[in-house]
Amino acid sequence: MSARREGHTDAAGPSGSDERTMGMTDRAPGTPRAWKSLLPAGFGVLIVLISALLFAAVPAELADKRAYAEAPVCPAGTPSDSCRMVVPGIVRGTENEAHGKGVRHWLLVTERGSDTVRRLRMVRSGPVFDTVRAGDAVRLTYWRGEVRTVGFGGVAEDTQASPANDWRRSLGIGLALLPWGLSLLWTGWWVRYRHPLVKDAHPWRLVAVWVGGVTLGIFGLVASDLGSGVPEALLITAGAVLPAGGAGGLCVWWLRRRMKKAEDTSDIVPVPTEGKRCVGASVSGSVPYSVDGFDHLVVGTDLPLPRPTPPAASLAGHCRRR
Repeated sequence: MSARREGHTDAAGPSGSDERTMGMTDRAPGTPRAWKSLLPAGFGVLIVLISALLFAAVPAELADKRAYAEAPVCPAGTPSDSCRMVVPGIVRGTENEAHGKGVRHWLLVTERGSDTVRRLRMVRSGPVFDTVRAGDAVRLTYWRGEVRTVGFGGVAEDTQASPANDWRRSLGIGLALLPWGLSLLWTGWWVRYRHPLVKDAHPWRLVAVWVGGVTLGIFGLVASDLGSGVPEALLITAGAVLPAGGAGGLCVWWLRRRMKKAEDTSDIVPVPTEGKRCVGASVSGSVPYSVDGFDHLVVGTDLPLPRPTPPAASLAGHCRRR
């Protein structure tokens, strides 16, 4: 019975081994595993969805902007969400609050007949914020329970609660994220289908796409602030496609030029050493003094001798053998 079992094992063993070997070797060398392509693709889908949600919020924010601009002034003593109420106020001071790398601008005001100080965050340091002083009379424009605009003399300035510029934030962030999300999706496709076929160790096309995508995203963010409306912001962003692509190509050209210059060893002249010396260096290649993990060489002998990192006390002399 023992002999029969051994014979059965011998007959089945090579077949099972061959099947396992075939299953392990049918993947081409250097082919990335699926998760390496799914990771950037997954992040790309997430970022594209976020940008789509931001774009979807723009029409509602534009509707609020129009509703505020077209709202009539409320009749005296009858506040309502459908109209704007203008009340007199007194400036109590201004504050510039450091926040990260920027500054937040606060206007301190009270309504006439009230001692309650309100802190109004202004969009930026504008004509009202830079001009008013404590004791100046201003006009506070309420809409839907919030102060949206502060007027002084013949000028007016929006507060952070104003709906006039909400669309710029959503559109700008959406335009910035969209090229980055598309670049991640393209990266996932490239890693899955093109990386195994590329013989060059440096993925130049990937570098060009990413530099172009990041550049285009920055243009989109700036365009939302410069454009007078959504069409103009989109037109500025569309006009930046060619410059962004040029930036990617220029970056690849510069990197390849630097690497080609670094690979040029025509100006390297061998210099004989005076006696044995230990130097920090390593050699890669099919030579006897190429050893992985050894980052020092003893030179001055017939052949360089690889050594691991020596103690600090022996750095100036010969590398001590370990």
